[in-house]
Amino acid sequence: MFQRELWRDRWLTWRFESRRTLGVPGLLGIALIATAMLIVATTPATDSEDITSKTRPAKRAGHASTGRPSAGPIALSTLPELFPTFGQSADDIASIIGFARESNLTLGSAEYQMGNAEPGAGFLHYQVLIPVKDQYASIRRFVALVLNSVPNAALREIHVERPAVDGEVLDARVRFELIYRRAGP
Repeated sequence: MFQRELWRDRWLTWRFESRRTLGVPGLLGIALIATAMLIVATTPATDSEDITSKTRPAKRAGHASTGRPSAGPIALSTLPELFPTFGQSADDIASIIGFARESNLTLGSAEYQMGNAEPGAGFLHYQVLIPVKDQYASIRRFVALVLNSVPNAALREIHVERPAVDGEVLDARVRFELIYRRAGP
């Protein structure tokens, strides 16, 4: 019984001294380091050469087996071919307007503008400015729907104003840039 009280007394003394010296953040840091060392010590080592030899055949196969491009490196000359042509712009704009209606936004009159294309560049830039009104969550959901569903769309600008201090309805102007490849060589 005496031995047990002696160990308990030493434990309490050590705990008090370590807390006083290191503080709670220091003790948590030591616990995290000890946990990381334990994970590293118990994780089996893998041979990196074995892993790369297993993944190389999949990269060589490319997109023949799945029908989609592989996650491997893409040649810069094939990059424009991944983008749609300008002929798809009407469908993309219809999708964007559809997402705005799906998000129950009040739409204003949209503006469309062809961006300045660099001579010799393989891409065209088409900007769409859409004024919308609704709550913040609805506007954010609309932007997320467009960016997740239209792969050649980029959010160029968003400007949000609150017309009334106590109001929940926001006026927003959302500018998307749609990127298309040139149809010619």
